[in-house]
Amino acid sequence: MNNEFKPVNDGEIISVNYQEIGCYLNLHSNGFDDVQIKSEQLAEVMKIKLNIQDSKGQSLFKKGISCEVFKSGATGLQKGRLRAKLVLEFCPDELTVEEKSPLDDIRQMM
Repeated sequence: MNNEFKPVNDGEIISVNYQEIGCYLNLHSNGFDDVQIKSEQLAEVMKIKLNIQDSKGQSLFKKGISCEVFKSGATGLQKGRLRAKLVLEFCPDELTVEEKSPLDDIRQMM
């Protein structure tokens, strides 16, 4: 099994099972088992569902939330803001012909 995750590009279509994922993200299935959505739209929906805000109403995914961080080597907590980015990555179950290594043929001969 392949374990190489690569970022999903904007505009790529992602199909998720409605019962397993889609219903939790309030995606509309129109009666189908799977829901198709553009990658950037899925990321935005996930950010909205994770609407994490600090006491000032600042969002974790936009301007950042107030926090304190104890960085390694520091002598104390440093005040600032924490911001998160959401990156969708994909790992195919099986490699396609183009993704196979040129060494695969040599390995098969051994």
